[in-house]
Order: sequence, then structure tokens, then C-alpha cells
Amino acid sequence: MKIFANGLDAFTVNELKAAGFTVVVQNVMPEQSQVQENLLITTSDIVKTQELEGLRQDYPDAIILYLYMDKGVRNYQIVHIKCQTLGINFMPPRTTATIIVDKIRLILKDDLAFSDNLIACLGSGNGIGCTSVAKAIAKRIAADGKKVIVLGLNLYDPGYDFKPEVSLDLLRPRMTGRILKDEDFNNFIKQDGYLYLPGNFDYLSAQDYQEEEIEYLLSRAKENADVVIADIGAIPESAAWYVTMQKAPIHILITHPRHFYRLEQLLDLASHLDFQPHDFLAIINRSTSDNLMTSKSLSSRLGVEVFMELPIYNAGLALDQLPLDRKETHIMDEKIRQMLATMNLEYSQKKKGLFS
Repeated sequence: MKIFANGLDAFTVNELKAAGFTVVVQNVMPEQSQVQENLLITTSDIVKTQELEGLRQDYPDAIILYLYMDKGVRNYQIVHIKCQTLGINFMPPRTTATIIVDKIRLILKDDLAFSDNLIACLGSGNGIGCTSVAKAIAKRIAADGKKVIVLGLNLYDPGYDFKPEVSLDLLRPRMTGRILKDEDFNNFIKQDGYLYLPGNFDYLSAQDYQEEEIEYLLSRAKENADVVIADIGAIPESAAWYVTMQKAPIHILITHPRHFYRLEQLLDLASHLDFQPHDFLAIINRSTSDNLMTSKSLSSRLGVEVFMELPIYNAGLALDQLPLDRKETHIMDEKIRQMLATMNLEYSQKKKGLFS
């Protein structure tokens, strides 16, 4: 199958060619007789959203992939719905070249070659516990002898109490220049058996990060660890949030018993990235028996699988010191074992407590 492309940058075209696709670059929209039942890729810079009906009418037999270029959390959702109605495949803003390649393979039902050692931790609100949960899981996996890297990719909150010698903003020039070396990862902060990169301390630059920089960091980190856990926080509007969401095969969603309405909004946003509720494992933090949000209510109302529920803990007590009972530690162990099995990694922690 040929790919007719109008509006793509040279880098994306080269990535498509490197993936083995035959790409026909067009300066104007091709004739329908040329495209026929092949794949047509265009962007919102070429075809405006109000012209989508005409696009489908002009190419009735083609597989169409539409890249929406205007960044923002809300403004593209109605465009996605419109594309679904017209049978057009939609790609949201901040989509990288490799994600486009993966999407095309999915459309064509080709085999996908994902690197499955990436876990994304995201939250339904600020201060919900993304960093603490990511570190707790990392500690447990590292105790099993795996090399684990935790990346602070919350561009609005570094997740660290003081500015260290290494952090995401300090590492960024090497990301931009694509010159990260193995020793850069080994120089991350060593905590409880895993390596930790605190997030962005230069919050004024949060919107300046580019998707390709984050994608490069994730790629190199995965090469240097058995498991990479990315803490992307609770604010969707960043390159790190979008790229990690689309690259990670496992998504752990940390929420609060009072965040039903936030979860609904977050899942609606995720649906425009082709995610369904069952693609998330939820952790209900600060859960009590009086809460409206329980494992049962979350599953029945929103369709999200619950990873586990964490109780309210004493002020000043770190997450990795939670006094979880035997049942809770068993649940966490079993979930970790299942996640690592998808990465073709064995997990032998069977009798030790989660936070021992």
C-alpha cells in the first residue's frame, strides 16, 4: 500500500520510509484516481476542519489519516468526533513521527514492535501522589534485582524538595542535542535501589519542551534499564504528558476518592488519544470506607480497573512506609508480577512485604 502525504515535514516522511512504507510526497492534494484505496495523510494546515466533509467526499475509498496541528487540551476534541463520524483517522497535536508510524501499523494491522518496559504514572489532580507511587513501585521492582529508572516528567512540578545536581531541566541541553550517554543515566540520583531523575525546576520553560526531546529521553532511558517509570503528573498540557501517554503500554492512574468528575474529564481527553477506560490501572489514594469512590463504583461507573486502594496515612509518613496489611501487599505484588510479565521479566518477590 502506498502512502500519499501532503503537509508532512521531511523528518516524518523519512521516518515513514525508514519503517518500510512507500511514501509519495505531494505539494498539492492528489487526484482521487491516484489515491484510490491507498492511505492519504494530511494536516489541519492543509485541510481546514470545516473542509473535512469535502475531504471524505473527494477520497471515498481511501484510508485517511488527519493530523490536527493546533495545540491545546480542549479545542481538538470536537474535531476528533467529527473525524470519527466521517470515518477519518484522527491524530492529536504533539504527535511525533514514531507515533504516526505506530498508528499506521495499527490501521493496517501490521505487527507492532513496541518496547514494553515503560510505565506511565499520571494523576487526576496536583499532589495526588504520582511521584510517591512511582517511587514505591520502583523500589519494589528494584528490590527484585531489576535496574529501574524513574523519570520526573511533570514539567510543572519537579517532585523534589530541593534543587539537586541533576534534574530534567539541567539534562535538557543533552536531550536537545541528542547526545545522552549511558553514564548520564548512571549519574541519576540513587534512591532505594533505583535511579531517579527529578523533574523540571524551570517551570517557566514547561511549554518550551519539544515532543522529540521527550521521545529521545524515553528511548535512551529504556535502553539503559529493565524498567522505566515516568511520572508525568496531572497537567495534560505538556509535551512530556502527551508523548509518554502515547508511548507507554502501561498506565497507572492515581486518583482521589473525591475526583470522580476529574476522572471523567481525564478519560474523555484520553479517548481522543485512542485510549479506553480499561487501558488504565487506577490507584485510589487516601481511601476510606466512607468514600463514594470504591473499586466497585469506579469499575461500574467508569470502566476503570482498580490497581489497589491506599488508606489515609499519618502526616509526614512517606508512601514507602505505609503500614499496608498482608492482603494489600499481596495485591500489589500480584499486579507488579502481571506488569513485568508483559515485559518478559520474571518477578520473584512472593513473601516479602511491599515496603520491606
